[in-house]
Order: sequence, then C-alpha cells, then structure tokens
Amino acid sequence: MRIEAALPDIFKRTYPVLEKRTQLLLAASLLRFHQIDAIPIGFSKKQKTHQAVLGYSCLSELLKVKSNSYKDFLEQPCENAAQELATISADKDVEELLKLFDSTKFGFAMVEGKYELGALVSLRDLLGLYIKGYMNSSLTLNHIASPIVSMPSDATLREVLEEMFTRRFRRIFVDGKKMDQVITDRRIISYVFSSSRLEEIAKSSRDILDTPVNKIETMKPASLPINTKLKDAAETMRSEIEECLICEKGVVTPWDMIMKPWKMNKLTLKAEMHKTVSQSRV
Repeated sequence: MRIEAALPDIFKRTYPVLEKRTQLLLAASLLRFHQIDAIPIGFSKKQKTHQAVLGYSCLSELLKVKSNSYKDFLEQPCENAAQELATISADKDVEELLKLFDSTKFGFAMVEGKYELGALVSLRDLLGLYIKGYMNSSLTLNHIASPIVSMPSDATLREVLEEMFTRRFRRIFVDGKKMDQVITDRRIISYVFSSSRLEEIAKSSRDILDTPVNKIETMKPASLPINTKLKDAAETMRSEIEECLICEKGVVTPWDMIMKPWKMNKLTLKAEMHKTVSQSRV
C-alpha cells in the first residue's frame, strides 16, 4: 500500500514552520508548548534537503554548551540544532518507508507528494495501521519488548542525556526498581526550557545539566500483559502521549512495535485495500 493511501492524515496536520534564522529559544519553546517532537524548517518542495528541529536534536546541541554560554546557545539560529530528515515520495509503498527508517535508524522522515508542504511522518503514525487492519503480526509483547535501562535518581541531567544519546534512546527509566518511572526527551525539554528555568539560567552561572534527574517529572507508562497482541498494544500506545508501554518482559516503544516484527519477517502489510501480502526481504 502506498504511503499516501495508508497515511492520509499526515497531510492534514498543521505545523508551525521555522525560518533558518529563528532563535533556538523560540523553536524549543514551540516544541514545549505544542508537545510535539519536530518542527520543520522552511517546508517547501523546492528544497533539496529537509531539516527539522527536534527535541532530540536540541538536547544534543545543549550537551555541547558550557554553563556560561547558555545565553548564546538560546539566541543562536535554530538551524544550528536542526537535523536533516530523510525524504521519501508519498507514492512509495509503506515497505519502502520501513526500509528508510531501518537505514537511518531514526523514526522520522519527510514525505513529499502533491501538496506543496509535504508532511512529517513518524513511527507513531504507523501504529494506526495495526488498528485499521493494514498491518498485522502474530507476535505478542513477549517477543518484542526491550530490556529496561535505568539510571539512579541522583544522576545528573548531563549523565542521563549522555546515556540516552549513547544508546540512541528517547526514554530512560529512573532507578528502575518498579519499572514505572520514565524520563523522556520531551519532558527534559519541558523542564530545561520552562520559564522558571530560563530565569534561573539568566541569573546564575550554575550548569543546568548538573541538575539531579529526580527534579524532572517522570511518567508512568501503561502496563500490559506479555501475551498482548500487537494490534491491542497499538491501540493503548496511541493513547499514550509519550508512546511507551511496559510489560513483565521490559519496555515497548514504537520501534519495537513496528521495526522489530518487520526485521523478523513477522509483519504483514496490506498491499491494496482488499489484498494482503506477507512482506519478505532478500
């Protein structure tokens, strides 16, 4: 099934759009206010490459900053903290999109089609294909859950971010004893770029990345039995703002839900509205 047929809603979404010279402070504030993961820069078909400011890319840039340089960090052009997005045509099959995600090891891409602005697509969007019946798998959470990685509650924000980037994680557990306290890149963005934190940064030379991670609000993911089918798990995950579930086996993210079954040749994609084929790769 072609992307434009399988995911029509991605073209209906509205996004704030940034200019390259927009200050990073404004870009990060928009991410925080709208509770979104990415804001495109100069959304146009005419661009040879597409960039977006993501919470993940902002935090990556923040790790490079010295405590006495936060003002310069916040005032720099947002393009300095942008990430280039892989691009795919809307008339390509969903299978090609999965191949793109696999090659970039990143669950975001730009979809170009008949619309001038194109659209951002993420693995979260693909969860809906389970619910619509366009995607299916015989696997359960027991087959795809990932081991939980945790940090002590007195670890600094810098230590947590370094661990997240080393592992290419967007989420990490705090302490991990109860498996129910998670910190995410979105929550770190909300903390670092809150009004109270920005005032603190302006008045003090203290390194905000020395903040203990227990100062940041955690989330409690929904918990499901390990024998839960992926379609049922997808329905629960789509209702979670942070797209994260837990089971007795570990943690489950959109990558686990879609990319793992696909790479195991255990994912079935509907080729057309009334024809289903099992996808296999050589």
